[in-house]
Amino acid sequence: MRMLVLLASALAMASLHAQSPDTFGVISIKPNRTGAAASETDTTPGRISLINVTPQSLIRRAFGVQDWQIEGGPDWLLTERYDVIATVGEGRVLNDRDRQPFFERLLAERWHFRFHRETRERGVYSLRVSNPSRLVPHRGPGEYAMRVEPAGGRVVIRSTRGNIPRLVEILNRFSDRLIVDETGLGGEYGFTLDWVQDPALDAAGATLFTALREQLGLELEPVRRPMPVIVIDWIERPSPN
Repeated sequence: MRMLVLLASALAMASLHAQSPDTFGVISIKPNRTGAAASETDTTPGRISLINVTPQSLIRRAFGVQDWQIEGGPDWLLTERYDVIATVGEGRVLNDRDRQPFFERLLAERWHFRFHRETRERGVYSLRVSNPSRLVPHRGPGEYAMRVEPAGGRVVIRSTRGNIPRLVEILNRFSDRLIVDETGLGGEYGFTLDWVQDPALDAAGATLFTALREQLGLELEPVRRPMPVIVIDWIERPSPN
C-alpha cells in the first residue's frame, strides 16, 4: 500500500513538472539572412514562433527591459538575426510576461547566456501630474481599450477605461529614454493623446511633451534614478539545427 502511495505521489510530481510554465522544447533555431528589418512574434497555444529576431531582442523579452538596460556582449547581438520556433508546456496563448521564463531558458541553454544584475543610475523621464490635471476618470459602462494609431509622422492614442501604467508602457515605444510613472494616479480614464513623432513631417504639430501637458495635464521631467541593469558575462552563437 505504501508503495502505491509513493508511486502515485511520484507520478503527480512528474505531471506537475511536465506542466511547469517554463518547460519548453526548441524545434528550430536558424539564422535569418533575408536582410529584412522587421521581426515577427506569433504565439499560439503550446507554440512560440520568433521570425527575424536579434539576440538582443531575446534578452529584452526574457527580462522585460529596454536596450539601455543591457550592458556588455559582442556587437553581433544587434546585427545577427534568427528564426526560432519552440513548443511550450502551456495550453493557452502567452502574454509578454508569461513568455519571459521561456526566453530566459532558451538563452541559457542554446546561447549559453550568463549574466548578473546591477543597479546603476540612469537618466529617465519622470511622468508627473502638472497643475491642473486634465484627466477625467471614466465612469459608467465601456470595455477597457487603449489603441495606438500611427499616421504618417503623427501618433494618436485613444483610451477607454485605460490606466496610467499602460499609457507609460506605450509611450516608452516612442521615447528616447525610459519613462517612469511617478504620477500616483490610479483608476481608469478615457482620453485621446495626439502628437507629432516626426517634426520633419509636421513642424506645426505638438510634440509628445507639449501634447501630454496640454491634452492630459501631465508632464515629462528629465531626472536620474537608480535602475536595474542586465550585465552580460558570456554569450555564444547557437548551434544551428
